[in-house]
Amino acid sequence: MFNFLFPLLLLVSLAIMVYGIYRRSLLWKLGKAGEKVDRIGERIKSVILFAIGHGRILNANEVYPGAMHLLLFIGFIVPLCMTLFAMLVSSLSLPPVLKGISVFIALLLDISGLLAFIGLILAFVRRYFVRPERLDNKNDDAISLIGILAILMVGFLVAGLKIAIVQPDWRFWSPTTLAIAWYIGTFDLSPSALATIHQLAWKTHCILVILFICYVAYSKLLHIITSTLNIFLRNFGPVGAIRQITDFETAETFGVANLEEFDRRQLIHLDACTRCGRCQDNCPAHLSEKPLSPKKMIQDLKGHLEAKGRALLYKAATQTDGGGTPALIGDVIAEDAIWACTSCLNCHEQCPVFITTFDKTVEMRRYLVLMESRFPTEVQLVFRNMENNSNPWGVGKHLRADWCKDLGVKMLAEDPEVDILYWPGCAGAFDDRNKKVAVAMVKLLKKAGVKFGILGTEEGCCGESARRIGNEYLYKTLVDANVEVLNTYKVKKIVTTCPHCYNTLKNEYSQFGGSYEVIHQTELLDSLIKQGKLKLNGGNNITVTYHDSCLLGRYNQIYEQPRNILTSIPGVRLKEMERTRNRSFCCGGGGGRMWMEEHLGKRINEMRVDQAMDLKPDIIATACPYCLTMLEDGVKTKGLEESVKTLDIAELLEKSVKD
Repeated sequence: MFNFLFPLLLLVSLAIMVYGIYRRSLLWKLGKAGEKVDRIGERIKSVILFAIGHGRILNANEVYPGAMHLLLFIGFIVPLCMTLFAMLVSSLSLPPVLKGISVFIALLLDISGLLAFIGLILAFVRRYFVRPERLDNKNDDAISLIGILAILMVGFLVAGLKIAIVQPDWRFWSPTTLAIAWYIGTFDLSPSALATIHQLAWKTHCILVILFICYVAYSKLLHIITSTLNIFLRNFGPVGAIRQITDFETAETFGVANLEEFDRRQLIHLDACTRCGRCQDNCPAHLSEKPLSPKKMIQDLKGHLEAKGRALLYKAATQTDGGGTPALIGDVIAEDAIWACTSCLNCHEQCPVFITTFDKTVEMRRYLVLMESRFPTEVQLVFRNMENNSNPWGVGKHLRADWCKDLGVKMLAEDPEVDILYWPGCAGAFDDRNKKVAVAMVKLLKKAGVKFGILGTEEGCCGESARRIGNEYLYKTLVDANVEVLNTYKVKKIVTTCPHCYNTLKNEYSQFGGSYEVIHQTELLDSLIKQGKLKLNGGNNITVTYHDSCLLGRYNQIYEQPRNILTSIPGVRLKEMERTRNRSFCCGGGGGRMWMEEHLGKRINEMRVDQAMDLKPDIIATACPYCLTMLEDGVKTKGLEESVKTLDIAELLEKSVKD
């Protein structure tokens, strides 16, 4: 009777799982339709590499949880594949040679089951004994682990009983199961008793599998599907590029104040999150005790999505204690959390399935700025300065080229026939400290014989900070003015000092008709050194540690060129901080935070200085004016000016180049 019911129950459980997935998909459909899915081949490769191949889960800094997950994955996928293969072999008239291969199924099942058992033990130990701060245990976690363990142990018992009863030829291909069969044999049970226990264990195993299948779509195990789907749907464009608002003339609202205003892919993010906490462990806002955890933001949004779903799809009331629907901004996500983000993208970089919070943060910022005019008070002056003088400092635009008036630098208005347009940015033009970096860069370009020019007073703020703070309208105004100038001069190639300018000109200006070849000064300088156009002198032995800019590193994968420059300077000994390269700790100035006061928690720039000082360097080097300013302020605040200097790589290099 059970053999007849089992296939039927299996189909019912699959139907329950599919219904659960369908019901969940209705929640995603609450969001706006997003971009069409393209590049199918690349997406399939991405799933193979990152979902099946664990490309991001197996992280050098996450060996324990990465190995644990891989063992569990093997213990899930191999039995599934081998069971399907066994069914194929038994149901088709296959050649004897192919049938003979099926004996290897026993070995693969045995090994995969043992690996899954080890993975489960590691999971229990990590979650309930080691208990890292980033993990928050819920009943669902225990149920999932206990359920998998029960299926695994009963499955081993079934196989062990079969060996004890039948003594099949393949038993030697299953050493773990053979050991279980030997142990069963020590009880000296009769064949009929063994057969009865075998049948009971088999039925229990089948029931557990059926219940497990039913449970998948209603538990954290749904991530098996949603994480894979999220990897398939991930953004293949420039990392961190912000969505353009194209309907300023017709839209009634801007940004996101209600969950339904996110797009469907952003809502899938919420169900793809497994609460692993890697984002939280690398978020500078969280680590500096700000009211922001990327993990918590995603989970809070997920809870709000479920509440919205019950209210809108299932007609169930969702109310706060004070009555009414909880507001997305304020009730669900605190405003302080929205403004704490530095847009460093460490959450995205560390997430195994490509979830990020900044895309959601910037949409909520847009609503606060464009619809409510609600933002940190100090930002008001920055916006006004950008509007009136096209720079955050508010210095007269007519003074933009004064930093180079004694250097003999050509303006494009005087001679547009140049190989490269040098873009010093607002920091290089107006900030006294960063003017020195721009001057050093000009001297290096001249020594290398590069034919370059600048826009001078025709250059405007790239608008990056305005956009990341949420003022898309101001950003568009600044971009349109710059694109018109650049296109008038038919500029093809731009070199920037500031990574914020670099990323914006390279990856976001194309949204507004500005497509250019943009390189960062470290890329150009590294190339000039390799070409022999910059000859270096020997110098004193100094210890240098390099701070990776988020915009150069995680946004644009520029890690090696700055290090190549530093190690090419005679006498420089480069030492790496613990948080370096793609795990680099933000300086605290990104996401518009450069222009905001840091009222809550610890100061991020001072934390980064402490990390650098663990190496006792002579110089903290960077390649970003924001980082240079933030780190130098941190050094001064901590009274370390006599112990360490902060320099841009261009300054270090210029001092070492032969005249």
